Amino acid sequence: MEPTTTAADIAPVEESIVFDIVLLTVSCIFGVLGVVTNLLLLLSYYKHPELQSPTSLLLVSQSIADFMTCGLATFYLFLSHVEVGRQLTSDYKYLCIITLCLIILTVWASLFTLLSLSLDRMVNIRFPFYYTRLVTEPLVKRFIVALWVVMVSTLSFPLFGLNNWKPDQVCSTFTVLPKAYFVNFLLLSSLIVIILVGVLNLVICAVAISKRKVHPSGNEVQQSQSKSQYKLTKMLLVVVGVFYACWMPYTILNMIVLLGRNTLLGGIIPGWFVKLLEASKVLLITNGAVNPLIYAWKVREFRRAFRKTVGLPTQSTQD
Repeated sequence: MEPTTTAADIAPVEESIVFDIVLLTVSCIFGVLGVVTNLLLLLSYYKHPELQSPTSLLLVSQSIADFMTCGLATFYLFLSHVEVGRQLTSDYKYLCIITLCLIILTVWASLFTLLSLSLDRMVNIRFPFYYTRLVTEPLVKRFIVALWVVMVSTLSFPLFGLNNWKPDQVCSTFTVLPKAYFVNFLLLSSLIVIILVGVLNLVICAVAISKRKVHPSGNEVQQSQSKSQYKLTKMLLVVVGVFYACWMPYTILNMIVLLGRNTLLGGIIPGWFVKLLEASKVLLITNGAVNPLIYAWKVREFRRAFRKTVGLPTQSTQD
C-alpha cells in the first residue's frame, strides 16, 4: 500500500546506488527465505494428514498469501528501484497494474486470514464444547474459496478501466489507482481489519489467561485436546504480535503522509522520509518469511511435519 499523494508533494530524492543495492539485497534474502519456508509449510500440509484441521486450513491460506508477498514484494522493489524495471512499468500498462493488484491482494489476504484465524481462536476458547460442531473443514474450505473469490473480484476493477495509468509515470498505487478507490475503500477497510484483529486478540489473551488459572476438567483425551488448542492460541498471539511489529512502522509512516503531511512534514515529503518508507517494506517481506518458523517453534505437530518433509529425524523433537 502506498500513500495517496502526488509527485509534486515529494522532494527530489538523491540517487543512492548503495541504498538501492542494500534494499534489494536484503529484500531478496528475506524473499527467498519466505518462498522456501512457506513452500515447506504447504508441502508439509499436503504430505502429513495430522496437520489437516480447520485451523490449519486457515494457516495454509495465510501461507499462500505470505508466499505471494515474499515473491511479489521483492519483484515490485526491483521494478521501483532499478532503471530497467522503472522503464518497463512506464511502458507496459498491464505489467504495472497487475503487479499492484497482486500486491494489494496479498496484503488483503494476509489481513482477512489473520482476522479469520482470530475469530476461529475466539470461538474455540469461548465455546470449546461447540467448536468442533461450529467450525468444520468443509465449512472453512468454502469460506476460504469465497474469501479469495471476493478479494480477486474486488481488486480486478483497475484491470477493467478503474485506473489513472499514463505512460512515463511512476508505477505506484498513489499514481495509478484513483484516490476514492484506494484510500476510501482499500486502505480504510485494511485499517478497520487491523484494529479488529488487535481488539480480538486482546480479548483472546484475557480469556486464555483467565481459563488457564482454572484446573482443566474432563477426561485425559479432553485435557490433551484442550492443551493442543491452547498451544494453537498461543501461537496465534505470537503471530499477531510479530505482525504488528512488522506492519506498524509501515502503517504509521503511511498515516503520516496521509494525515500529517502538512503539519509534520511541512507539506513536502523529504527524501529521507521516502527512503525510510521504502526500507519499512522489507519488514513486510520479513513478516511473511517468519510465520512458518513461528508455527514450527510453537506447535510440535508442525515442527515434526517440517522435519519429516526435509528428511530429518523426529525422535528427539520435544514440546
